Amino acid sequence: MASSDDLKFAEFDDAASLLAANPDATTVSFGETESRSKGHRGNRSQEDDHLMSGEVSDKTELLGGQKKQAPFWTFDYYQTFFDIDTLQVLDRIKGSVLPMPGRNFIRLYVRSNPDLYGPFWICATLIFTITISGNLSNFLLHQGKPKYHYVPEFRKVSIAATAIYAYTWLVPLALWGFLTWRQSKVMSMVSYSFLEIVCVYGYSLFIYIPTSIMWIIHAEMLRWVLMALAMSLSGAVLILTFWPAVREENRKIAVTTLVVIMLLHALLAVGFVEYFFDPPEENYATHTRDSINATRGIVQTH
Repeated sequence: MASSDDLKFAEFDDAASLLAANPDATTVSFGETESRSKGHRGNRSQEDDHLMSGEVSDKTELLGGQKKQAPFWTFDYYQTFFDIDTLQVLDRIKGSVLPMPGRNFIRLYVRSNPDLYGPFWICATLIFTITISGNLSNFLLHQGKPKYHYVPEFRKVSIAATAIYAYTWLVPLALWGFLTWRQSKVMSMVSYSFLEIVCVYGYSLFIYIPTSIMWIIHAEMLRWVLMALAMSLSGAVLILTFWPAVREENRKIAVTTLVVIMLLHALLAVGFVEYFFDPPEENYATHTRDSINATRGIVQTH
């Protein structure tokens, strides 16, 4: 067996002969090659360890759920509720005015990303369309009558805002509490979050925006037909959505829950027509005009 000294001399002889043949050649010793290979393996092992650690951290994040949620008192927490694009909003609006049997609005449109952007702006738009349409309807109805003095009813804006936002938040809160309580009794019930229920109720009101504009037309029968149509379509969205959540319940409780949902929805629709589009009484208009004239007289005397 050759010793290490013999191997070194053999390596030196080979290098000398190589340099004699090609003076520009570069020689690398056996020990240097081994050290380089070790260094290369060390670098590769460090890169592999870095990649493995990154992969493990990603897997840990996925297995542990989503990223840590911001505290509820910060702006970032509420910003997630408005993180939605226009196409999603339009798709949900389309689903709220075209209910289809067997299609659950929450499961089909909302479950992946419940939002408050659509419900907030739908309610805000409905507040102004229904109050402006009501004022315009009354103005057109009494235009040209000498005893009628038109006075814009700005107080109806606050009344509409209170009624609509209370309906969009308090009714879902009560329904969510009831479903959560009943789910503890019936474990097979479908569960919805409070945000999902608010989202359904908010989008279900969209159909009243174009309907309230058409209520300007002074045809009592047409108004009630449009109201019944809008109430039926938006109410169908609510029934198709919440029926899976109560169908495992006792039959009486399930039917009573759906009836209460529809009664509250119908009460809101009837209130729209009766309060905002009911023409003011002639005596009330005359009294308003006399009050204004009396106030102007008092101011002029002073």
